[in-house]
Amino acid sequence: FFLSSSQQQHTHQKTLNLATMAGFLTSKLRSTALALAVSLILASNTNVHGATTLVDSSGALNKAIPAIPTTGIVALLTSPGTTGSLFPSGDGVSVESTDSGVIIQAPGATLESATGLATGNGAAAAGSIAGAVILGGVTLADAEVGLANTRHGRTLAELFASVVRSGKKGAGASLIVAVQGDGTDGGVDAEAITEEVEEIFESIAVAAGADVSLEDYFKVDAIMVKSSDDVSSVVSKASSAASGSSVIGSDKSFSTAFADIYNEINNAQTADPTPVAEASLACYDAYSRASRTSRAKISMWKHRVSRGHLVDNFGPNADSLMVRTLDLFDRDTMSAAGLPIAGEKRLEMRAKLQERTEKAIRELF
Repeated sequence: FFLSSSQQQHTHQKTLNLATMAGFLTSKLRSTALALAVSLILASNTNVHGATTLVDSSGALNKAIPAIPTTGIVALLTSPGTTGSLFPSGDGVSVESTDSGVIIQAPGATLESATGLATGNGAAAAGSIAGAVILGGVTLADAEVGLANTRHGRTLAELFASVVRSGKKGAGASLIVAVQGDGTDGGVDAEAITEEVEEIFESIAVAAGADVSLEDYFKVDAIMVKSSDDVSSVVSKASSAASGSSVIGSDKSFSTAFADIYNEINNAQTADPTPVAEASLACYDAYSRASRTSRAKISMWKHRVSRGHLVDNFGPNADSLMVRTLDLFDRDTMSAAGLPIAGEKRLEMRAKLQERTEKAIRELF
């Protein structure tokens, strides 16, 4: 059986067309696979009862939110700025109810914009009413430079400011920082990341004039994720932590609670003009950096003392450390010095930084 040349050419072209289409479909499937991964993982062989938009991409609140359970809520805070994240980010804030609980997915803050969801207001609202929070899209590079210096620091700052304003202490929600590796990396320094998160919270509490600690609101854990299986494990852990617990009062529905906290966050952001808000963020970051620098030096001295050794020239070195710590803070917060509200916060935070550094030095002495 032989084909004519025209038939062979037609068959060859048809084969090329099929191959091209197959290649396109494969590419399409690959590009959508990552976006579907979280949805599939969240389902985890349970029944998913449909996703509902809470806040659209423009930042507009949906006023027709259906009845959602107020217990077992997990907030998944994604990172729009992380390429290839195992926690893909959507355009808005959405919620879906599964047999294992309620999942709110919200994009975290960015450093490129100071409007809408890019400020982290949607993520802050989601985390404020959740029994467990997952901070996704954190890379090893983010962890190395310090969370306070990244978009994640801004997301956490908005979340912490929201819960401190609410005054609802004792909730003890789980906060999981999911650090993404590429499969060749080692482990994650959970203790160092927890300290970073504590510093961010402390800077917010000091600025708010609140005598509270991170433990009053969250229990922090840092976990390395390298695959969809790791993501599934993190989501399961968060769901278990949130199971049966509720941050929402018994007198409120889910829709009312979310709308109230979202509007409260927006009103708080509006109260500070953009230059003031940016200066306040600079103060938070500066406090974290200065505190981290002084703590690292004091930790070295503590280690030396614990081995029975003396710290040479401790007095002059301690004085020098105090001066450098405050100078570092002053240098990084000059933009806030002449602004209303932010300038006052700056002085309060500087005084608290001095007080805590002096206390640490006295305890060592």
